[in-house]
Amino acid sequence: MGRELRTLPGHTSFVNRVAISADGSHDVSSSEDTTLKVWDVNTGHELHTLQGHRLAVKSVALSGDGRRAVSASLDTTLKVWDVETGRELRTLRGHTAPVFGVAVSTDGGQIVSACRDKTLKVWNMETGFELGSLQSESYDNDDVAVSADGRRVVSTSEDKTLNVWDVKAGRQLNTPQSHSGWVRAVADSSGGGVAISASEDQTLKVWDVKTEREIRALKGHTWPVVAVAVSMDGRLAVSASWDKTLKVWDVETGRDLRTLQGHTSVVNGVAVSADGRRAVSASDDSTLKVWDVETGCERRTLEGHRDWVDGVAMSADGRHAVSASGDKTLKVWDVEAGRELRTLEGHSDWVHGVAVSADGRRVVSGSSDRTLKVWDMETGAQIATFTCDAAAFCCSFIGDDQLIAGDRGGRVHFLCLEQPKYKS
Repeated sequence: MGRELRTLPGHTSFVNRVAISADGSHDVSSSEDTTLKVWDVNTGHELHTLQGHRLAVKSVALSGDGRRAVSASLDTTLKVWDVETGRELRTLRGHTAPVFGVAVSTDGGQIVSACRDKTLKVWNMETGFELGSLQSESYDNDDVAVSADGRRVVSTSEDKTLNVWDVKAGRQLNTPQSHSGWVRAVADSSGGGVAISASEDQTLKVWDVKTEREIRALKGHTWPVVAVAVSMDGRLAVSASWDKTLKVWDVETGRDLRTLQGHTSVVNGVAVSADGRRAVSASDDSTLKVWDVETGCERRTLEGHRDWVDGVAMSADGRHAVSASGDKTLKVWDVEAGRELRTLEGHSDWVHGVAVSADGRRVVSGSSDRTLKVWDMETGAQIATFTCDAAAFCCSFIGDDQLIAGDRGGRVHFLCLEQPKYKS
C-alpha cells in the first residue's frame, strides 16, 4: 500500500523553495504570496507565517541549528527570522535588483545572497552587516551554495554556467564550461567517478565527479541529445537523439565508437544492461529496439505499443525491460526473447517516466494523468497510486521501498511504500 505522509496547505500562490532543519523537526517554505511559513514536519501544522516582504519570496535557507531562517525576495532585500517565535530580526539591504538565491554557512555565521544585479553578497548573520561583494562579469545570478568550510561559494547564472568563488579573496576561481542549450538528461557511473550530461545543443559532456570539471565533450549527433545511459563500470555511454540514432561512446577517450541506426523517428530514451553488453531504446516510431552494444547490431525490434514510446528502464540482471508510452500503458518485455510479457494498464493519459527497483520486483511509472503508479513486475498487479498536483514526468526508486518523482509544476516528491502488516 502507498502512503503520502502529508500535505501542507496554506500558501495562496506558488511555493518557490523549502528548507528543512537538520533534525527534521520543522521546515520553512517561501512563496510568491510574499510570505514564508514555518511548519511542524511531524504533524503538518503551520507554526508561523512570516510577513514583511513586499514582493515574492524566491528562496529561503536555514542555519545549521535551525533557529534562524534567511529569505530572499524580489523586493531586493533579505530578511533574517527567528524560527521559534516567527519574529523578523533584521533586513539586509544593499542589492539593487531582485534577490533570487540565499545560502547560510555551516556554522551559521555568514549569509551569501545571489542577485540579478550581477553580484553575490556576503553578510554577517548576527549584525546584518555586509562583509563583501562578489562581482559577476556579465550575467545575473540565480542561486548560490556554500561549501562546508565556508571558503568556497558556487553560484548559478542565466548563461547556464556554474561559477566558483573564493570568499576570502573575493574573486572568481573558475567558470566550468557548460552546455549552450537545455540539459535533457544526466547519468553517472557507479565506480567510474564520472557523470555525463546530454543537451539540446547536440552534445554530451563528461564531468569529473570529484572536481566537478568538464573532462571532454562528445560531439557527433546532429539534433538534440535527450537521453544517456552509462555502463556499470563507466567505460561506455549510449546516447539517444532526435536525429533518430543512438551513439556508443568510449567515455575515457571521448571516441564515437559506433552509431546505432534503425528507428524511423526521434529516439526518446535508452537503458543499458549492467554488464554494458545490451541497450534498449525507445522511440516516437512506437517501437523499442534491442542492440548489441559491442557490435552495434540491432538484435530485435519490440512492437506492441500503439503510440510513441517515451521511456524505458531495465532490470538489474538485464533480463527485462519496461517501456512507457503515449498509448497510456507500460509494457514488460523479455529482452532475450524479444517477447511482450504483459501490459500494465491503469493510467488515463500519456506515460512519461519509468523505473525498476534494484531487486527487479517493482516498477514505478509517472503520467500526465498526475499520478505515479507502482506495479508488481512479475504479475503486473497495481500495488499503489500516488496523486501529484501536475503531470509526473520522471520517477525513480531510492532503495526498494522509497520513491522520488518530479512533476511538471516543479515539485519533487519523496514517497514511501508501506509493507503490509500481518497479524501473528
